[in-house]
Amino acid sequence: MLAKRIIPCLDVKNGKTVKGVNFENFRDAGDPVELGRRYSDEGADELVFLDITASLEGRDTFVNVVRRVAENLNIPSGRRHQQNERCECDAQCRCRQNID
Repeated sequence: MLAKRIIPCLDVKNGKTVKGVNFENFRDAGDPVELGRRYSDEGADELVFLDITASLEGRDTFVNVVRRVAENLNIPSGRRHQQNERCECDAQCRCRQNID
């Protein structure tokens, strides 16, 4: 039997974690690094960050947030910017090697 894993997904807009309903009416939910640290301390297995405006704005997803998290946490993290994009899992290693 497979073990259950806890993988929080944090919605990020303009470098800040946000909370909204159906991707509307966003409110600031805090710094992604601090929230990531809290999830890590509470037992999360890894983190995924969703750049909620990258597709809409026609740009690549952020790397700077994942890089900041990788420098401060020791759990794997990844990033996404659209539903059909493959998750960039283990971006922690890629960021440390300066590879996108």
